[in-house]
Amino acid sequence: MGERVLIDTDSLIDYYKDGAELEPSDTHHVSEVTVYEFIRGTKDMGEAKKMLEQSFLVIWLDNRIVMKAGEIWRALKAKGESIDDRDLMIGATAIVEGLKLLTRNAGHYAKLREHGLVFY
Repeated sequence: MGERVLIDTDSLIDYYKDGAELEPSDTHHVSEVTVYEFIRGTKDMGEAKKMLEQSFLVIWLDNRIVMKAGEIWRALKAKGESIDDRDLMIGATAIVEGLKLLTRNAGHYAKLREHGLVFY
């Protein structure tokens, strides 16, 4: 089994649009938030969602992820910092599930490194 990876929306779009090198496998995951971000820009949302669910392991938000996101949000707020809620939820998913994050937007997630986020 290969390295477990959480694929961010930008990398997922690249994969489907440009044929970027990313083969669906049992090591490639997407967050529920990524599913939402991806399908909202498609012609047939139902078909797009089905395709993602067949190609990747979808991680649905649960109490562990929500609590981790809340913990990180509070820590950032205490330092006068913030992060987009969608990025926070995706990042918290990667941290809780022990997945490396594949993204072209590492800058969006940089503040999460100190909370355990690792990039692919």
